Amino acid sequence: QRNRPSCLPNFVMDRLSSDLKLAAQRELGETPQVRRDAVEQLRKLLAEEPQLQCPLDEEFLVKFLRGRKYCVEEAFENIRKYFRVRLEHPDIFDNLLPSRIMFDAIFHQNKLVTILKKPDFLGRPILVVKFGAWNPEVCSLNELIRANLVVSECGLLNQMAQIAGVVSVADLVGLKMSHLLYFTPSEIKKIIKLIQECYPLRIKGIYVVNNPALFELFFTVAKLFLKPKLLKRFRFIGRDYEKLHELIPRDGLPEEYGGTQDPFDYDDYERSLRSQENYFVELARYGYRER
Repeated sequence: QRNRPSCLPNFVMDRLSSDLKLAAQRELGETPQVRRDAVEQLRKLLAEEPQLQCPLDEEFLVKFLRGRKYCVEEAFENIRKYFRVRLEHPDIFDNLLPSRIMFDAIFHQNKLVTILKKPDFLGRPILVVKFGAWNPEVCSLNELIRANLVVSECGLLNQMAQIAGVVSVADLVGLKMSHLLYFTPSEIKKIIKLIQECYPLRIKGIYVVNNPALFELFFTVAKLFLKPKLLKRFRFIGRDYEKLHELIPRDGLPEEYGGTQDPFDYDDYERSLRSQENYFVELARYGYRER
């Protein structure tokens, strides 16, 4: 059967709490009837896409419906791009598995990617990415992108992230021109396309801290590809962490940002990501047939 209605392993979403139900209705217009009808319509559209094999279980489809506020046509287009980009960039998506991520270089040594233990004031998960700590000689840009995609994919299994969205802290301490040379316009365009068009991420804020003057070179190019809605969600904090504390609770931030949170447990986080290996193995079986 082309479009298997199978369930991806480890992907059974928890029952929504009453607070999350209210948030889903308020943020997305989601009700049980809206959800049922939209899933049915989306399955019909997918059945008319002959080259695409896509999971049809409700949990998988709801990620995309929530990401596009239950506009079925937009969710369908998001799914098409989500699988199409896997064909366009095999250098990123081939063997995209937690077991194939450079955990030591990306997480343990340089702490490039972190999910904070506590959410922000609105309950949204917080991703911290330290671009300035990236060593291109040890870890390629593609490997950094792959790690972020694994983190994002796992994060999208979190219903709070689906409903309330996520925020990101981009820490640029240590950023040098040698880093920016890797971010060619084509690479910037590719990364922004992944974020804006190919994944059902509801990014509600990007907080840039420790940004040096040379970051303007990067951002001048990035603005060419950013949609106005996402562009408006950038906040430039610099080194004034008091501004950051207005957006993220101080007790949820580590000491380096003026917070009181204990150091992040990267060993535990690695175990958490690796526990989703079967999900990624199964997901890799879906997609467009190569022409």
